Amino acid sequence: MAFFRSFAFGPFRLIPERQLLLRNDTPVRLGGRAIDLLTVLLERPGQVVPKSDLVARAWPDTVVADANLKVNMMALRRALDDGADQPRFIATVTGRGYRFVAQVQESAAEALPELPQTGAAPAHNLPIAVSNIFGRTQTIASLTQEMATSRLICVTGAGGIGKTTVALAVAEQCLGQFSDGVWLVDLSRSRDQSLTAHAIAAATGLTHSGTEVQATLCEYLRHRTALLVLDNCEHVLASVAACVTAILSAAPGVKILATSREPLLVEGERVRRLQALSAPSEQELPTAAQALTFSAVQLFVERATEKLETFRLSDAQAPLVATICRRLDGLALAIEIAATRVDAFGVQGLLEQLDDRFRVLKGLRSSSTRQRTLLATLDWSYELLSADEAALLRAVSVFAGPFDLRDAMAVRGCDEIGGPQDAPAALAQLVAKSLVVLHIDSGHPGAGMAYRLLESTRLYGQDLLQAAPEEAQVIRRRHAERICQRMEQGRRERAAMPAPQWAARYGHLLDDLRNALAWVRAGRPEPRLQVRLTVAGMALWEHFSLTSESRGHFADAIGLLEAAGWVGSQEDMLLSLGLGASSMYTQGQQAQAEDAMHRALRIAQRRDDADCQLRCLMSISAHQMFSGRLRDGKRSLDQFAAIAARTDPDILVASDIHHGVGELMLGELDSAIRRFESVQQRDFRQASASSLRYVLDPYALAGGILCQAQWLVGLPDTALRTARDCLQAGRASGHHLTVNNALSITCPVLYWTGLYEECAANVRELEAHYSRHGIVTRRPVAAFYGAALALSTQGASEAVVLGLAQAIDDFQATNHLVRLPYYQSVLADALRQSGRLEEAEATIQAAADGALAQEEGWCLAEVLRVQAAVALAQGQREAAASLLDQALRKAQRYGTLAWALRAATDAAQLLAERGDPAAAASLLRSTCERCVEGAATPDMMAATRLRASLERSRSCTE
Repeated sequence: MAFFRSFAFGPFRLIPERQLLLRNDTPVRLGGRAIDLLTVLLERPGQVVPKSDLVARAWPDTVVADANLKVNMMALRRALDDGADQPRFIATVTGRGYRFVAQVQESAAEALPELPQTGAAPAHNLPIAVSNIFGRTQTIASLTQEMATSRLICVTGAGGIGKTTVALAVAEQCLGQFSDGVWLVDLSRSRDQSLTAHAIAAATGLTHSGTEVQATLCEYLRHRTALLVLDNCEHVLASVAACVTAILSAAPGVKILATSREPLLVEGERVRRLQALSAPSEQELPTAAQALTFSAVQLFVERATEKLETFRLSDAQAPLVATICRRLDGLALAIEIAATRVDAFGVQGLLEQLDDRFRVLKGLRSSSTRQRTLLATLDWSYELLSADEAALLRAVSVFAGPFDLRDAMAVRGCDEIGGPQDAPAALAQLVAKSLVVLHIDSGHPGAGMAYRLLESTRLYGQDLLQAAPEEAQVIRRRHAERICQRMEQGRRERAAMPAPQWAARYGHLLDDLRNALAWVRAGRPEPRLQVRLTVAGMALWEHFSLTSESRGHFADAIGLLEAAGWVGSQEDMLLSLGLGASSMYTQGQQAQAEDAMHRALRIAQRRDDADCQLRCLMSISAHQMFSGRLRDGKRSLDQFAAIAARTDPDILVASDIHHGVGELMLGELDSAIRRFESVQQRDFRQASASSLRYVLDPYALAGGILCQAQWLVGLPDTALRTARDCLQAGRASGHHLTVNNALSITCPVLYWTGLYEECAANVRELEAHYSRHGIVTRRPVAAFYGAALALSTQGASEAVVLGLAQAIDDFQATNHLVRLPYYQSVLADALRQSGRLEEAEATIQAAADGALAQEEGWCLAEVLRVQAAVALAQGQREAAASLLDQALRKAQRYGTLAWALRAATDAAQLLAERGDPAAAASLLRSTCERCVEGAATPDMMAATRLRASLERSRSCTE
């Protein structure tokens, strides 16, 4: 039990040091800034706390606008169920600050009881609501209840009516009902139908390198219990409908709540049309008290009060406000926009302004009444803007997601000679007029202010731009340049910044990057800008494993290098490396991938760029080793080590690990074991960030290969412990490539050791993992061991043989040839067991030829043993005996005692059948006595049984 100071008031308790607000011991979701503001107020109860003091506590060393304080105070009041008119806890002192008015009990050292353990809190990405919701209580409750029995609900209604607000409120109510999370997918950020599945995948945390994103998404969700909130579907209805249909069919535990101006028209869809907020009728002349019973008036008054702290609805104003809300058709967004101008016009002037706007628009619009209402409100509000404010609104409408002040200044052209310099003031006015929305930050120290546009406002601004093509071209070019600059900065910061922090800072730029690239590719040729954008985007694509998407951009940009005048440049170098690496993951070890990487290496050498040379050499060596050219791979690693020793010795660990992989495959097991054990003894916590560039988790990867070497030299128990440690380290890393490596490289040891159930679980996890992340090179690994397990447990059925053959075909199709001789030996043995001896002979001969050609000494003894078994099945006993003798000699040469045990068992059986049980027993005894571990493994038990049988036979003979 820990002790913290706490503040108790009403049903609430705040523990500042834990950033925790409790309501009757239940945590309340509240942003970090709002927690800081509440802490200041509670530390000085009854006192007026100036705004400057609040800002200083919540935003130290940061200049923020007054609107940011208001937004966070709104969030705080909403969390406390507090009203601005009749506050129970926080009162506004006009022109001065805020005062906490309720009784507060402070405890300097109160024990905090452990909260009940209800399992991990469900994951979600829902924003913190900052405003009270009016007139939707019954709707939210009804939809929440309906989610229990429905799998697809679509909330429809006119733009600006409040669909998103309702959907988010329902989603928040459902947080505890979905063990795998509640995920908001904002589809407004892209107009591209083909990216809908990508958007859903990204929101749920799925990263995927391949092209079949929708299929991968369905597989990822298949066994999950989750709620997807698909917001703003109307512009991508076709692709949303296709995704929703596929997801609901594949994933029975997934439910979907959508918002759209029109239904999805999907089977099983329940459509719930959102009604407008209520307002008094034309016949009513309500008092203030009567008017405030209507939700539209409540919303108007709250927003007007937030804008003008002295505003109070009087009986004289009530009929006017009722008329305003009625004229605005109860549209929440239109009411909010109008209410923000009450300070400028007063209620009477506001009504006159709206009357003028609607008279002008009457009969001129073909859209529905409510759509005309919203458009009229936006038109009216836009025409009230100054020229600078209007220009800034048009400019920032190009952003797909959140943007900051510098972003806004860049697209407005403030950095250009003769450009406007008043963008900060204009942006503050747009926030004050509800045309730009403040984004509450995450509360992390140093986090800056961010802004965004509501979808309706963004579309309105883009329509204005479309009507001015010349201005649109200028702004979109500035946008592309700004995104390029942001991502170039992101590339520079990536190595020195923790991955989660980097993703939080730059991840939201992905849609803007896509839009910028789409614009530059569709317009007049801008080769330099397109190349720069592509290079700048490399860090984002790599971080989110969007390998397939990036490969197309790399290929396009390389085609523009000559036009850009950048052949042989740094850009050429980076694009060639990116194309080669992405091709290797999406298409396998093909020659084109290596050619691209060698081109990048040549440029890096001419430019004396050591860092890029190292990256190229590591990728080239991986390509060479995976394709079975082990000696070439080791030579590339020697070059890597020479450069690293000169320029960055910390990263030599990467060379050590990959050298060890090559040594293992070549059968140099003692050297490989020494190398891996040395790596595992290093303390990577003190290593520089650059030391982990090439090996994401050196300990886990070294352990995964080490366990294979340990098994091969006859230490299966030690190998099993190392494999389990590797899996634990990989899963603990939380990094998908590290986890994938750990799963794939430990499968052989689990299989060889006879732990078939544990291996099967590993294979299932690997299948889900490679499918989720689109790592094509892992697909045949999972398929092979899945079929091999079936062979060991069920026998050589036709399905098993087909599964092994298809996995091997997949390896060959991607040119993943390392270890292929071993895989072929297993297939050959399955063919032998099924009686298909000619196919078995051809397959094992290919395996033997491949093992010799690729110098894969690690498995040569086992390949010869299986070849002997095939020969024996064909009645070729002398050939079989010779092959088994070769297998034993190869095992002796390469130190593969594990294979020697298998070969000795087969040779002893053959000797016994030929009438020499004494020689058979002697061979088995000498081999078994060298094995100091693994008494419970299938190989040792088979040898022990045969040895005992031979001893008994010998005794009987004597």
